[in-house]
Amino acid sequence: MRTVSPLAVLVPVLVALGVVAAPAQAAPSVDDQVQAIATSSGVEAGVYAQDLVTGRVIASVGADQRFPVLSMSKVYLAAAVLDSARRGLLRLDTPVPVRRQDIVANSPVTQTRVGKTMTYPEIATAALQQSDNTAANLMFAAIGGPTAVTAFALTAGDTATVMVRTETALNSAFPGDIRDTTVPQGWAAGLRSLLTGTRLDPRDRATLVGWMQGTQTSDKRFRADLPSGWTSADKTGTGDYGTANDGGLLLGPTGQRILLVVQTRASRFDADATPADAVIARIAALVARS
Repeated sequence: MRTVSPLAVLVPVLVALGVVAAPAQAAPSVDDQVQAIATSSGVEAGVYAQDLVTGRVIASVGADQRFPVLSMSKVYLAAAVLDSARRGLLRLDTPVPVRRQDIVANSPVTQTRVGKTMTYPEIATAALQQSDNTAANLMFAAIGGPTAVTAFALTAGDTATVMVRTETALNSAFPGDIRDTTVPQGWAAGLRSLLTGTRLDPRDRATLVGWMQGTQTSDKRFRADLPSGWTSADKTGTGDYGTANDGGLLLGPTGQRILLVVQTRASRFDADATPADAVIARIAALVARS
């Protein structure tokens, strides 16, 4: 017969009487909390977060699962344009014509410039800060198309990203389609190289981060619920089937720098599903506080 320790019997009684405190429960890990946020909203999520000051990986959930790149691709486009100019392959001040036949959906800046010209810094700013799709296509044309973006990703240490189409076809996000997809950890590797590493000339790196700090599409995502004093340098993306992304740097008031990539899918059946902005916002806030 198995004997029971008197202490094992006594402790629950003392806890019930309030004589002693219950044993402390381990707090859920950040990964568990991220998964709970996604699961409670019925959303598929891939997340990778790293503290760039300490090197600590804060969260890694579904970080090797494929999700559509969407308009996060505009970061690589802008970086490739800057790099091409630095290497003498194009001039940033080149006047690029904006033709009516070039205009595609969601082009708030370029649609006002039809019949005029824009420089590459103006084009990149429109793409990164207002997610202008025609501006993205002008950069695709400048650097050699989607295959050139895939090749550029490799030079930045991102071995996962596969770009095949331009805007707006790349946002179709068909479940199971690997075209124009990446994985959070792969995209994070590319961002780390471009935004804080040595892939770009330091002057171009500063320019790219500055452009991304001016994004106007993050207010419902990374920036929606960050702690006081925090901001971001990031790029969002939105597509069919409720796909929604955000990726970049969370920047704290005392020098904190967190690399964060969040990719989500709200549905595998409804092409018109609503993007999970609140899920991305909650994950960003959790990561910043962790």
